[in-house]
Amino acid sequence: MISRFINPSVSFESMRIGYCLHRQITMQALKFEKTGSFDELSLVNIDKPILRPGEALVRVRAAGINGSDAAGIIGTLPFVTTPRIPGRDFSGNQEWIGAEVWGTGSDRGFTSDGTFSPVHGRLFRYVAIPIAALSRKPASLDHSRAGSMTLPWLCAWITVDTLANVKEGDNVIIIGARGGIGSAAAQLCKERGARIFGTYTSLAKVTPPSYALKNAIREAIAKAGLQNKIDVLLDCAGYDQPFNDAIFTMTANGTGRVVVMAVHAKDGLFPVNLRSFYTKALTLKGMKSSILGPLEVKEVLDDLAKKIDSGLLEGPKEVNEVDMRNMDNVKGALQEILTRASHVRSVIVP
Repeated sequence: MISRFINPSVSFESMRIGYCLHRQITMQALKFEKTGSFDELSLVNIDKPILRPGEALVRVRAAGINGSDAAGIIGTLPFVTTPRIPGRDFSGNQEWIGAEVWGTGSDRGFTSDGTFSPVHGRLFRYVAIPIAALSRKPASLDHSRAGSMTLPWLCAWITVDTLANVKEGDNVIIIGARGGIGSAAAQLCKERGARIFGTYTSLAKVTPPSYALKNAIREAIAKAGLQNKIDVLLDCAGYDQPFNDAIFTMTANGTGRVVVMAVHAKDGLFPVNLRSFYTKALTLKGMKSSILGPLEVKEVLDDLAKKIDSGLLEGPKEVNEVDMRNMDNVKGALQEILTRASHVRSVIVP
């Protein structure tokens, strides 16, 4: 609530008007006028956001780079409108009192301007956030690490909690467990008491059996004595071969849940073994981060922050900090996350 962030003796409206009447400050941002390729992205001067009722300014210190940011720029997400400043994640300071906050989600970076606007010298970057949605970042993480994880962890929470409803005792396969969403999902599944099998993992707190991406899932599950006993499949990678290999191992009692959040093919298609699917009576769901509203996102982030600070969950050990004035680095980071070339996430920093 607002009382957590500002002096209650000062009215929000008076501060909002004061900020709106303040001289317009110029800042820089990465912006694309049309979609098609990363070459459409350029560094431009823009005006500081003007607040609407119920909003607060956040000075962004780090903005995570996500696959959806890259996909929006190249035009594979048809709902992205232009011209647009991309960027969904942020960690920074609430402008009035400097409270450290983090956030993600909503239509930011898709149909409203996002967080990709670097600080440099006297040029600042800000994003307008609903006050009711402000969440304090984990005190144990710096801005770069906090800004790298908000959307992946939100997606992981939606996947594990809302869509797959992972429970204690479930056997879970995560395809792409070293990625941002997959590694977060592995921790959340373990917290719930599930047994996890991942195609890759590098987490200290989650050490499931790991196996090569191709031609090994059936063998690994059979060796573990769990053929036809996998309850949940979380596909965070989007390749047809491991996906079909994994659904072959799932339970046939009608309770198996499959959640898909990525497809590697450019056209979004890959073949699915429907015989395995229907003979096992599986349920398939797609993950969409915007199914949660701003207040629901805040609740998730507040809970994650407490668990990270308590040591129950583990934030990233390292991130790749990208100076967004260097367009070659910008494009390289976007291409890297689009092709999943690295398990270390990149963030925009001053």
